[in-house]
Amino acid sequence: MTDAPTGTATDVEMSAATVLALLDAGPTASREAVLRTARDGRHKLAATLLSLWAEDGEALTEAETAELRLHRERVDHYRRVWSGLRTAAPGVSLLKGMTIAGLYPPGVLRAAGDLDVVCPFHEDLWSCAQQLTATGWELAAFTVGPARTGDAVPLHLGAEFRSPAPEPSPDPYAVGLVTAEIATEVRAPAWQLTRPSRSPLAVCAVALVAERWERPFRSRDLLDLALLLQHLDETGVRQLRTDLDRTGLWPEWREARRAMARLGWRPAVAPPHTRASSVRTRLLRAMRTAALWSSPVRAPALIAQSGIEGEGGRLAELASDLAHRGFGARRLLGAGLPLFGVPLDDEPAGRLRLDDVGRHLVARTPLGSFLLVSGSARQEWLDEAKGGGPVIEEPDGGPASGEPGADKAAGKPGSTSVERGT
Repeated sequence: MTDAPTGTATDVEMSAATVLALLDAGPTASREAVLRTARDGRHKLAATLLSLWAEDGEALTEAETAELRLHRERVDHYRRVWSGLRTAAPGVSLLKGMTIAGLYPPGVLRAAGDLDVVCPFHEDLWSCAQQLTATGWELAAFTVGPARTGDAVPLHLGAEFRSPAPEPSPDPYAVGLVTAEIATEVRAPAWQLTRPSRSPLAVCAVALVAERWERPFRSRDLLDLALLLQHLDETGVRQLRTDLDRTGLWPEWREARRAMARLGWRPAVAPPHTRASSVRTRLLRAMRTAALWSSPVRAPALIAQSGIEGEGGRLAELASDLAHRGFGARRLLGAGLPLFGVPLDDEPAGRLRLDDVGRHLVARTPLGSFLLVSGSARQEWLDEAKGGGPVIEEPDGGPASGEPGADKAAGKPGSTSVERGT
């Protein structure tokens, strides 16, 4: 059975009426109430609605004009940042954000919370990171994760940078640098999509669908996805199907399609057999979840992850102790779990290298050194990692964590170089 739409495919009209329908704003709702709803995290459509009103010739209040100006300034700032990053690393690409905003009509704004930049190789990420630090940005988070067979890098990296936004904006500027497009599932390796990509719009569509792993779809997600689908060419449709199959996002895809159908939108893009693919995906996920929690190595690390956000309490602390004292971060990485970096304030290295320092795993990078953990880190671990220790070089050809054979090498003391081509 296929999921081909019935009736005629519907193009989504970008208008104030469309946004009001997404907000479920009744005819008696006040303008203030409508804007309050549009600002809500379930929607994030205030900038779009204000700009549509302005384009339609409606008079905005002084406060609304100031709010719209802040949104425009934020978008303009990100455009300048993107220009600098593209100069520093010509091979990088944008994920969602400004790529989707380019589908909005002239003058109509899509709010810009952050900037997501895909770096095909480690050296691209380092170049972008150095460009950001040179212009005043501060590193807020660093992650190292295993790669999948056939990926372009031996380990996937993520680096988030932040910079204060001018008053009265409540949110800082943020730029995320990643080597894999889909990294929203922290219990498993990230997903690298089709390389080389022939359709940036297909990449953005898959990334939007993947947001469902973290939260319910926003109304803006549905609007963006509908716009992306109506602009996909045949190449983009093929890539969309390939990457949905690669990532197993069929259940999320079907949920998004059903939500759009309830709005009366019937995009022409409808990959066949999605119901069967969804059932198969859910079964595979259940099996994978059972395997994760039944593993004596992975289970404590998964519990420890809740300590990263300050949750989990004493149980997360005990699990973190067990994961790092009993198994070690290198073994966790080899078992397919991403690790989080805690800065050690060491001098930058020329390239990425993983060092075993005592019982700890330290990432030496062009951004400095980081203690790699699966949960909250004890101060004594940081002190031990900073103190250093003898590092035994692995023989040439030793497997890097995340590459085939890494599980067998897990826990082996050494120093592993993990740049492209190694």
